[in-house]
Amino acid sequence: MDLLRCALPSEPDVTLAETARRPFIADHARQGLAAARESPLHATPNLARWFRHTRRLGSRDRRTVSEIVHGTIRHEAFLLRAGARSDEDLIRMYADLIAGDRFDHMQPASPAEDFSSALALPLPVATEWLETLGPEDASRFGATQAARPPLTIRANRLRCNRDQLAARLEDEQIQTRAIPAAPDGLQVVGRANLQALASFKEGWFEVQDASSQRAVAALGDVEGFKVLDLCAGAGGKSLALAAAGAIVRATDPRSHALNELTRRANRAGAEIDIGDPAPADIVFVDAPCSGLGRMWRTPAIRWAYRPGMCVDLQREILEVAVDFVRPGGRLIYATCTLLQAENQHSLGEGWKPESTATLWPHRDGSDGFFWQIWTRA
Repeated sequence: MDLLRCALPSEPDVTLAETARRPFIADHARQGLAAARESPLHATPNLARWFRHTRRLGSRDRRTVSEIVHGTIRHEAFLLRAGARSDEDLIRMYADLIAGDRFDHMQPASPAEDFSSALALPLPVATEWLETLGPEDASRFGATQAARPPLTIRANRLRCNRDQLAARLEDEQIQTRAIPAAPDGLQVVGRANLQALASFKEGWFEVQDASSQRAVAALGDVEGFKVLDLCAGAGGKSLALAAAGAIVRATDPRSHALNELTRRANRAGAEIDIGDPAPADIVFVDAPCSGLGRMWRTPAIRWAYRPGMCVDLQREILEVAVDFVRPGGRLIYATCTLLQAENQHSLGEGWKPESTATLWPHRDGSDGFFWQIWTRA
């Protein structure tokens, strides 16, 4: 079991490797890494901003440099252990890696240390996941980190059903496959510019990972129920709940996120009340978290991780949330992390655990995700 190399690409990409060695591309990849390093806590948005403002890169070169930068971040710890000492070294050695170099001179250490290097994550995180999964399953999890994350969408029931959406997308030259565990979910085959499609502009679907769709589906029939989405953000779950017939009120401290929710709701034809929290039959807490369940999608999110970074805030939000659940109502707590410290909260007396689930990318084909549902006495 080679945990050290479990997250390396399964197949060489000689074309990308050759492109990464071109001085123009390599120099811009180095600049991108430098922009991300300016503030590791905000590496992902800073990197996105750098790409928007770097005019010398055409669309094709921008995609290539983005793939190189994110791949280098994903394999940074492995490459440092292999001997890289600078960003220039990292980019050069990443090109070797995707060309097929397995760096056979590197010797294994302990399983946890090897897994930590493979995932470019702190040793305590790698140790926890290795103990949870076991070596073979951990190796499979590592392999997903080198794979392209699935692009999944949710059919908007206010406009269509899943079969109707699949048929229309086929007319628009987009192939999809149904996601069995998500009743409205489709996985897009290959790449696609979804926002350019007429079906998207007309509100037939939203881009939403299967994990979020499954969390909403876990609530069962919500038609006619009042739901408070307490940490709504841009509203992916609010929109899914409204499409399922719930009466949704959404709140979030970030006004720009709620503005985006309003825009999305208008496109989807969804009625969502945006305002202060109010008592509800169901309170949905999609809590702030480390986001490590999404690191295959946003590799730089690992740079922002700090032990226990969100635990106190999560507890505070839950203390607020319980006051808005009506007697006999339910509270669902969800995160896109796989760390026990962020997921193992309790509500105390008067609350009955109803169900819980942890989704792993290699098992479930979705982002890493957790939810737990309680019923109030």
